Amino acid sequence: MRSLGVLATALVLALSGCSGDEEPEKGPDLPTQNELTAYFGAVASYDTDALAAAAEVARDGSPAQAYLGYLGDYAASADAAGQPVAGSEVKAVDGGFTACGGTGKPDECVTWSDLEGEDGALTDFTVNDVALDDSLVDLGDQAPVAAEGLYEVQPDFAYRSPQSGTLFVTVTVTAGDVPVSPEPGVYIEQDQILNGTRTRAPATVEAGASTPVVLAFPHAEKAGLDGQVTFDLGLAGQGTQSIGFGLATSAG
Repeated sequence: MRSLGVLATALVLALSGCSGDEEPEKGPDLPTQNELTAYFGAVASYDTDALAAAAEVARDGSPAQAYLGYLGDYAASADAAGQPVAGSEVKAVDGGFTACGGTGKPDECVTWSDLEGEDGALTDFTVNDVALDDSLVDLGDQAPVAAEGLYEVQPDFAYRSPQSGTLFVTVTVTAGDVPVSPEPGVYIEQDQILNGTRTRAPATVEAGASTPVVLAFPHAEKAGLDGQVTFDLGLAGQGTQSIGFGLATSAG
């Protein structure tokens, strides 16, 4: 995986207490500065293994943990599509961390700040001054949409990017006896209808395989995060099936 050796080593050192000052820089409730650097380094890397390992820094069930889950889904979808996201270097700044590039332009930067923690675990923060509660929805407790022997679609996360205003919705698609092909969908929230666009997502999920898939809905700046997602799932040789679910459960 991209720079996995460096990221994994940094994370192990941070979590084992073998590098740097072990006193939390920003208060006793937060993780150590080394652990925070490992967490946000993983975030900026878009490396699925590093993102999974960084979950040890976040509190279970917190927005900080859900954010890792969303990014892990996005990165896995991009990898499955053959369009991996190039990682970027994270830098510590006053009150947080920043990185440039990634899914945006090389000179487009994101800053994670207003860090909050509990008992040495990271719980929450803002992304470009936008709270996770205002941009991220954890859908993991929803029941999957399934047809026995054909497919299962598990809603995972929804995230509205503060940089682009695009709403990204991730689902885990499992194909049954035949390959399936997720298509761009539609997001409806009250009187707003947002048409999806193709993004870093696999065109086909092979029979018996399972992968996260990201759906993208541009121009969602003014849309609420409680609307309805609908998209078509092509079934090889068996037509299409409409998949629908709501963004019903808030992260955190």
